[in-house]
Amino acid sequence: MDWNVMVQYLPQYEKAAWLTLRLGVAGIFWAIFVGLVCAVLQYEKVPVLRRIVGAYIQLSRNTPLLVQLFFLYYGLPKIGIKTNAELCGIAGLAFLGGSYMAEAFRSGLEAIEPIQTESALSLGMSRLQTMRYVVLPQAVSISMPAFMANIIILLPVSLLGSWLERRLRYAGFGS
Repeated sequence: MDWNVMVQYLPQYEKAAWLTLRLGVAGIFWAIFVGLVCAVLQYEKVPVLRRIVGAYIQLSRNTPLLVQLFFLYYGLPKIGIKTNAELCGIAGLAFLGGSYMAEAFRSGLEAIEPIQTESALSLGMSRLQTMRYVVLPQAVSISMPAFMANIIILLPVSLLGSWLERRLRYAGFGS
């Protein structure tokens, strides 16, 4: 093994590692946000939005991330939305991770006994206060194992977004 080659390309490895970490953290942040919003919409049983969220979850979980990334990168410009590969990677991770996070949070929300909500409402709390102070803290602690498993899965998958960004940049596509 020639260590000189490794040393020569070390700066590129460092840039790629930082890009992967940046994509992963941003994608996971947005996945948590999307997942929490979708889980609350499903938990509150908003009729039309619940079906839309269910369709989103099914679509996202049943298509590979690479297909989603190519759709975002090549499909969005066809309808007039220009973006770069890094934003497509973050959006793809948020799209895929959001559906998995939504299911994790939804399971945590459904594990809370209805008596908890009824008790908070009978004490004079509003629906928002009940969700914020009673239901969500318990649901987050219940769904923490699934939540952490999703983060562990999404961080290595962010490498795919980094690969796409580098591959398309060096190949001269999409610029």
